[in-house]
Amino acid sequence: MVLDVTLIILALIVLFIASYTDLKTREVPDWLNYSLIFSAFGIRTIFSFELGWEINISGLIGFVIALSIALLFYYTGQWGGGDSKLLMGMGAIIGVSYPFQLGNLDLLWFFITLLFLGAIYGVMWMVYLSIKKKHLFYTEFKNLIHNNKSVHLSTGVLSFSFLAITIVDSTFLPFAILPVIIFYLFIFVSAVENSCFIVNIKPDKLTEGDWLAKKIKIDNKLIIQKKTLELEDIIKLRKLQFKGKLSSVSVKEGIPFVPSFLFAYLAITFAKDLPKIAFKLFS
Repeated sequence: MVLDVTLIILALIVLFIASYTDLKTREVPDWLNYSLIFSAFGIRTIFSFELGWEINISGLIGFVIALSIALLFYYTGQWGGGDSKLLMGMGAIIGVSYPFQLGNLDLLWFFITLLFLGAIYGVMWMVYLSIKKKHLFYTEFKNLIHNNKSVHLSTGVLSFSFLAITIVDSTFLPFAILPVIIFYLFIFVSAVENSCFIVNIKPDKLTEGDWLAKKIKIDNKLIIQKKTLELEDIIKLRKLQFKGKLSSVSVKEGIPFVPSFLFAYLAITFAKDLPKIAFKLFS
């Protein structure tokens, strides 16, 4: 169908550009995200004259669902504003079939694939950062192990207990391995976040959607809590900088997550059975 091909081409162009800008600058321009949203609805409107108004309804339903998920992830601090707006655009692109068809769950599969591939991509990116900044990472990793030595010891005792039980029943082997894996994965992620993600930048370099890593106090007065910065927050911080009361703020850079959108969309577009197979394997 010409509509599907047109939407796929639009999505791929935007996702490639967005991935590049996210990797290079750690942000996705608003004009790119809004272009995706308005272009998706514009294309659907043009084709609706031939294919029916259901084409617009499909995009609108997808947009609303994606908007709900985006708001949830944004206000819980999981995503920045750029990722959230991009998800809205993808909701409008993929849509939800109207009238609803149980067999057409492309938006659901996109989101599941996004989380699955995003988790793999995130771990790989953290490994890369831990190697790149190995001295900072190793110091923080040792500190976290020392500060959590009681949990470390408890985890070891639990694992050895289940390992002893496996002599009688081998089905308990996963319970002997999982506590250690979970503990060290938690320490690894925390060490990378604390040592590799936090940077100090001047307020005039802040952009909307940056994550404030430490609360800001001036003269024992709380100015801003740790949060995702909005435009009014940035204006307030820049005024403090102009008055000479604030020179820099600690910001959590995070992972350039947009490439995961590209990987997920490629998967559901050109390997439609792959997400379903992966979901069955891990469910």
